[in-house]
Amino acid sequence: MYCSKCGKQLPEGTTVCPACDPQPVEAEVVYSPQKQPQQKLFNAPGKGAKSYAALFTALLVFPATICIAIDFVFHKHDYWFGYVVGALLVTWVIAVLPALRITKPLVTGIIIFGSIMAYIWYIAQKSGHLEWLSHFMLPMLVLTAAFIALDVSLIGGKKIKGFHIFSLLALEGALYLVCLEATLDNWLKGAIDLRWSVIIACGFVSVIAVMEAFSYVARINKK
Repeated sequence: MYCSKCGKQLPEGTTVCPACDPQPVEAEVVYSPQKQPQQKLFNAPGKGAKSYAALFTALLVFPATICIAIDFVFHKHDYWFGYVVGALLVTWVIAVLPALRITKPLVTGIIIFGSIMAYIWYIAQKSGHLEWLSHFMLPMLVLTAAFIALDVSLIGGKKIKGFHIFSLLALEGALYLVCLEATLDNWLKGAIDLRWSVIIACGFVSVIAVMEAFSYVARINKK
């Protein structure tokens, strides 16, 4: 701001110009143009989102490595683990990417859709026909949509908090893998013969037990 008599620059909020007289003078307020914040292509995720992403990723790494090991050791490299790893990657994109909020909702939706389409293309290339679309892919998409709706209702609605969130996600992961193997067996063999998914589901149950134990201890310590 400046003095209306002598034009001297005055500190912001000053009502008396020391160069003129002690009488209050009118000050001319000069506004400087504000810089517009630059829009970033990617946003930085919060601490809670980072913790959630780290734990969820760790939960998915466990079944992925187990399936790869089982395939290489017992099935002589027929590479069926690609179905499981692909499903886990799609699950990560659907469950973690929206929570991180690193991209705009439209971009996030496009990435999710693209990951699902890429997984469908992989199955088509692997199987060599499209019969899997109704026998395998459709049931898994319905199950995925059901899990997303459940997570939005319980987690988004803040009906469950803390370690209970990770227990829910671990339970969904176990059920997803069991349904994945059951759907694959029914499609490829015409009969359900659960094996590797049951072993991995037991690992998820152990994770749930640990999470609930931590939740119980934290609740006791607050009293």
